[in-house]
Amino acid sequence: MVLANRTLFIAGPPDVADEVLAFRKPDDPAVRKARLEQEAALENRRGALLQVVSAGDGKTLAEYKLDSAPTWDGMAAAAGRLYLSTMDGKVLCLGGRQ
Repeated sequence: MVLANRTLFIAGPPDVADEVLAFRKPDDPAVRKARLEQEAALENRRGALLQVVSAGDGKTLAEYKLDSAPTWDGMAAAAGRLYLSTMDGKVLCLGGRQ
C-alpha cells in the first residue's frame, strides 16, 4: 500500500480463499479447491490487481490487472508517479495524467 496525497494505491494477488470456512471445513472439496487457488495466487501464478482508492471516502477510483504480483514492500510514489517492483523482476512506472 502507498498513500500519495489523498489517494491510496493497493496492490497484491487475488484473495480467493475464505480463511474462516477453510478452518471450519478443511476437508470440504470446495474449500480444498479455493485453498489451491489461493496457493497459486500467492506463488505468483494468477497475476495481481492494483486498486486506486480515495483516502477521503474509500471509493474505488480505478482498478488495473497486473501480470505479476508486487514484491513485498515494493511500491513507492514520487513526482506524480507510482513505482511498482513485481515478482517477475520488473519495475513499473505508472504516471498520472498531465
